Formats: sequence, C-alpha cells, structure tokens
Amino acid sequence: MLGNLGVFEGPIYKLWCSFFLSWTWPPKAVDSIGLSHTPVQANSCLKELNMDGCHLSYLPEEIGNLISLQTLDLAKNNLSTLPDGICNLTCLKHLRLGENNVSNLPSGIGKLTSLESLYLSSNSLCTLPDTIGKLSCLKELLVQYNKLSHLPSEIGDLDSLEMLALDGNNGFRALPESISKLVRLRELNLNDCNLSHLPSEIDRLISLETLDLGHNISLSIPDSIWRLPCLDEISLTNCSKLRSLPKLPTLTMVFAESCPSLESLPLELDQLGEYANYTGSNKLAENNYLTSLLKQLPKSKGLSELEDTVGIIVPAGEEELRIWFPYHDVRGPNVSFVVPPSPSVNQKMLGWILRLVVWAPRGTSFHWPWVMIEDVICNKIRWFDVAFTFHVYPTDVDHVWLIYIPQGHRGLQLEGGDEVEIPMSQRPGAEINGSNTVRIPIDVSHPNTYVKNWAIDLIYEADEIHKANDTWCQVVYSIQL
Repeated sequence: MLGNLGVFEGPIYKLWCSFFLSWTWPPKAVDSIGLSHTPVQANSCLKELNMDGCHLSYLPEEIGNLISLQTLDLAKNNLSTLPDGICNLTCLKHLRLGENNVSNLPSGIGKLTSLESLYLSSNSLCTLPDTIGKLSCLKELLVQYNKLSHLPSEIGDLDSLEMLALDGNNGFRALPESISKLVRLRELNLNDCNLSHLPSEIDRLISLETLDLGHNISLSIPDSIWRLPCLDEISLTNCSKLRSLPKLPTLTMVFAESCPSLESLPLELDQLGEYANYTGSNKLAENNYLTSLLKQLPKSKGLSELEDTVGIIVPAGEEELRIWFPYHDVRGPNVSFVVPPSPSVNQKMLGWILRLVVWAPRGTSFHWPWVMIEDVICNKIRWFDVAFTFHVYPTDVDHVWLIYIPQGHRGLQLEGGDEVEIPMSQRPGAEINGSNTVRIPIDVSHPNTYVKNWAIDLIYEADEIHKANDTWCQVVYSIQL
C-alpha cells in the first residue's frame, strides 16, 4: 500500500508512522527509520517525505535509496548527525532540518545540485562545508540561530541565491568578501551577528532589497551601502555606533530604533524613506533635529515630485514641543480643521503634513502599543479607510510623528473652505500575558493617551511673494489662543 503513495504528509504520514511503530519499534519514540526493513526502501518514486516532529535521533544510510525524493522535511527532531547517504538524493529540491542538534553537514552535500532551499535554523553548526558552493540551484539558505563564527569563501559561488538568513549567530567574526558576488541576493538577514564591519564591496549586491543589520552593537556602516540600487528596506535597530544616515531616496522602510549615538539625518522629506522610525533615546532631540527639519520644509525641492505619503518618527525635546505645538485641542478623539484660502490666487497646494506628539510610558503592561489613524474625512466623505498605523516605542521621551500627504493622494484634493476630520484610535497592544485589546478612540485631553498634541502644516508652491523659497508653508492649528 505504501508503495503507491507519492506524498507522505499530514494525517497520512501519521498513519504511516503508526504502522512502523506497531511493526518494528516500541510505541514511545522513533529512534531510527530502518528503511531497509520497510516497503519504503523500494519506493523509488517517492517525491515527498515529511517527518517533522517525529522524535528522530538517528537517520540511516538507506535514506539515500529514495532517489526520486524532492522534498525531505526532518525539522523538529533530535538529529545530531546526517548520514552520507543523504547526499545521493540528487533530485532533492527542499531540505528542512530546522530545530535539531546537527553540528556538521556531510562534505558531500555539494552533490545535491538540484537543491533550491536549505533550512538549517536552530541547530549547532559551527561552520558550513566548502562544498556548499556547488549548490548552483540554491535560492534560499536559512542558518539562523546556530554557532557560526564564519562562512566559507565558497558561499560566493551560490549564483542563484536570493535569500540568506544568518541572524542569531552572535559569534560571527566577519563576513567573507566573496559574499559580494551574490548578485541575485534579494534578502540578507544579519541581525544579532556581533559584526563590527561589512565587506567593503557590499554595494555589488545589486539585487538586494531587504537588509537587516539590527542588534550589531559595534557595527559601523560603510557609505557604500547606500549605493545599493534596489535596497528598499533596512533595519538598523540597536546599532549603537550609528551616528548619521545619508540621503535615502530609494528606501521605503527605515527602522533605526534604539540607536543612542544617532545625531543627524537628512533634512528633506523626500530623502528619508517613505516610512522611517527613529524612536528611542538618541541625540536627535538634543540637536533639535525636528526644528531643523521643519525649518527646511519651505526649501525642500523634492516635495512637488512626491506621489506617495512619507512618515517619520523622531524624538523631540520639551523646548521644541513648546515651539511647534503651542496650541492644545481638548475636544475629543479627532483632528479637525478647516482649510484656509490659498495665500494667493494662483498658488498650488503641494500637500499637507499631520504632526502628532506621541508617547507611551515605560513599564507598561502592554507590548508595543500602537496608534491608528482611522481615515481622512473631507466634507463628510471618507477617503482613506485605515490610513496609517504606528507602534509607539515605550520611552521617557516624547516623539513626533510627521505624516506628509501629497495633494491628490488617493484622489483627495484639498481646497480652501474644506472641512477635514481625521479620526484616530489607540490600542494598548498585546498584554504581556498574550491577550489582545480592542481599539479605543483617542482623547488628547486624557492623561493616558498615546497622542498628546497635534498640528497641521499646509504646503504650497512658491509664488512671486515667496520666490526665495521653492515651497511655502502655512500652519493650521485646531484652536488658536
């Protein structure tokens, strides 16, 4: 019966495992497969074998007899070694070995030339064999949470590699320069690898879209990294030596939370990425970055070319908040304002900025509380429907969330006299015990609110009166004293 099955998975696999237990081994745990004594040994047509979580501590050489096998899942077992016979599976495309205790891979693993994905996370690997460079079809290599201290230089020979995950190998000394040869690599995760530097030619990773460098405490970032042409998302969380960032015109997401040395950023909204998070205690507030950014707005040359929204979260000092948020709204949960007439007849509005003072106390019983902008309502018509969300970093420092919305975004065109309402809500997030909480409306007058104040800036094209600047800013507050 088993010889007619092409795939063993789910309930079928459980029945198969029970069959072996009743026929060969005591029903406590599977210590080995013993393929030489079962009908599976003769099943040369078997393509998929799923033995996830089967308490295996030993894999016999006979596994190599399954010459048609394309997927082998051995995750969540007790394996410490692999037989050389596994290297005979030349049709194998997917090998999953995560959550075992494997300390070495067979040197013949380079024979698996059809392999496309190799999952080795949460094992005890100290190194990878040099022959891994022969896996010419490999697209995904996941080696998170092992004991790697280095990679073989042959890693650069993986011409097809698109994803490389090394996060959690915090005994790393350095990456080989050959890693820069991976021109098809799209995702590179180096989080918590204890790296102090990156390869000098990392900008040769011309296909790289996502780069995670977080929790590398001593890492210094080379300028060449910003020349990566396809880089879309970068994480620099807890990079303690990070002091500044250059212009980031191609990036969509920038995560740089808890970077205590961070002291300067670009001063133009179109150079900060579409979403940039710089929360936590750093030197931006001390250096009055918010003030510099808002003063630069009238001189920004790229605002007229922005087609999508931009959001940035930065810390701000008390004096900056007094200057930029002099008025307080006490009317309830919504931002609301009336668009004033254009400063001159032919002056075009480029967009508008919503500024929010956000804060969540340290020691909260909730993990990652967040603020949600529900919609943008203009003259009682809803335009956005769940427009923006932001996870508030618990800290002792106030932060300002700036959201730039270009004129015409999602069809919304503001004109003088329009009545605009922006409903907001907050969710405490997941409690430490794991339960979720419902959203509640924001009331900026309440002492426990995550949004303490807000303001609106309307951005106009320069006219003859303001021709010294490229744009002109008119500030609107909900209540004026």
